[in-house]
Amino acid sequence: MPTIASARCLAVVLLLLAATVAVAACSEDAPTPELISASLLIEADPASPQWYEDLSLNKGVDGYELLEAATGGDIESEWYPEYRSHFVQTILGVAPEGSQYWSVFVWNETAADGAGAWEPLPVGADLFSVKDGHVLGWALVEYDPDNPALPQATPR
Repeated sequence: MPTIASARCLAVVLLLLAATVAVAACSEDAPTPELISASLLIEADPASPQWYEDLSLNKGVDGYELLEAATGGDIESEWYPEYRSHFVQTILGVAPEGSQYWSVFVWNETAADGAGAWEPLPVGADLFSVKDGHVLGWALVEYDPDNPALPQATPR
């Protein structure tokens, strides 16, 4: 019949064994996340577009996270849970004036007979999954439903 002392000894041995297994599992190389490359345009003024090219990001990043990565988080936005999206108020300290607002676009290489063209994102930036090679653009545009504004700079 086991004694209380031997039961405690067995419990300690089992705890040490479990700790050793846990430490060994933690010390194994963690899988490296798959990376993608994407570029971003910030166009507060068409005369001085700012490009952030070939940013290396973890696969699965969304359009808002791409903006955060490019600007180092120098953005102000408000989260709207009902839309699952941020409304961007300032980028790099630049805020819209009058009827302007920050709008986000994706470069479509096959549009305009293969010459490429900017297109508004079909969803909010938080819901847009950035893929390898994507080029997104944030531009200050005027509200005009009859003549939607697009960024003027084109990818290099």
